[in-house]
Amino acid sequence: MPLAHTLIGRPDGRVILFLHGITGSRRYFLKKVRRLEGRYRLLLPDLPGFGDSPKPRTNYTVEFYRDAVRRTVEASGCADKPIHIVAHSLGALIALEYAALYPQHVGRLVLMGLPRFDNPQVAHDYFWRGSPSYRRLLNEHSLAENLAQFRRSGLAMTVQYVLRFPMAVLRDSRKFTLNSLTSTLEHCLLNYRVDQVLERGPRIPILLLHGLLDQVAPLENVRGLPDRYANIRLVEIEGSGHHIFLTHTRHCLELMEVHLAGVAGTMAPAKKNAASHKAAPGDFSPGL
Repeated sequence: MPLAHTLIGRPDGRVILFLHGITGSRRYFLKKVRRLEGRYRLLLPDLPGFGDSPKPRTNYTVEFYRDAVRRTVEASGCADKPIHIVAHSLGALIALEYAALYPQHVGRLVLMGLPRFDNPQVAHDYFWRGSPSYRRLLNEHSLAENLAQFRRSGLAMTVQYVLRFPMAVLRDSRKFTLNSLTSTLEHCLLNYRVDQVLERGPRIPILLLHGLLDQVAPLENVRGLPDRYANIRLVEIEGSGHHIFLTHTRHCLELMEVHLAGVAGTMAPAKKNAASHKAAPGDFSPGL
């Protein structure tokens, strides 16, 4: 079955595919990207296992997600010319796999909160410290860790974050099954190696947007990528956590539009690329 999705914008416009993260839905992006309708065709699916999409009993691997997204792109009539992809967290991993398999069909990528870890234990440790939801899933309630996380974030930023997180997105975050959630965590976040897909993927222009206070996908794990890949540019968003698009919407959209307006195509690799910079202070995000 094609995924539940929304298709809006100019029928003749360049397609932007939006991919949300784990426990998210298309409403993570929907209201905030309508300013792009006048120039682009916007395709926003609910990933399988989440939102209003089917939730089959299967292994939720990155390849499974990639293939489901591809079928929806084809079913919506958006597979006849290259598309851009904007993605968050889990969606960023799917976007990289999609570009690696369909290099001629992808122009540019905008990846927010890209999770990159060396091994499952390191990923588990970060998720455990940075996500109360992850600790509850493991039935490891920790008051001390909750307080420590609150101290790292601060009251002011926590309040601002709560005010800016749409209620519709919070409601959709409950639309999953135990299988879709735990299988995604196992196959896509704990046991997936980003470096492998970067090595075999096309050298298309990639913009990384990352929160300086991200407690789930740590910034230090992606800071070295622009030095290894000339096609990658990193922008650090000060004062933000994992959900930078919700807390810094305007700034993210401005950076996104400039990046996507460039000429699509491949870029040759280089040894050094210092195209990273910091943005203005903002809000907090709790993680998963």
